[in-house]
Amino acid sequence: METCLKKSIEQYRQIIEHASQLDQLLLKADPEKLHIYTERLQELQDEAGLNDRIFLEIFPHTSTYWQDHPLFLERARLLEKIVELNHLLLPRIRGMMAVTAHELSQIKDGRVAVSGYHQIPATRQQHVRGVV
Repeated sequence: METCLKKSIEQYRQIIEHASQLDQLLLKADPEKLHIYTERLQELQDEAGLNDRIFLEIFPHTSTYWQDHPLFLERARLLEKIVELNHLLLPRIRGMMAVTAHELSQIKDGRVAVSGYHQIPATRQQHVRGVV
């Protein structure tokens, strides 16, 4: 049980450390780096999820010893921090997504407007008495 708790704590610390990079990435708005970031975050979350399933299977829910254990309390603190980070970052991400969607819409509207303009080919002008 203790090994499982230690592993869980380490995984949640990695998630928090990784999440701390998001603020900087959002400022730079580099799509490739954001894509790499989200893939890695998903990997970390998947790994933690697997360990959590094992943890929940072996965790003795009736045992107050484990519920008061420092490792269990540390794990709970890290989970609270992750929830807090989600509450802080998700509104910013949604705001940036809305701005990006609006900008894409404006670009699309601009393309439609530009494609509506057609240049009329110049016709050869006839000058009086054939003088050009």
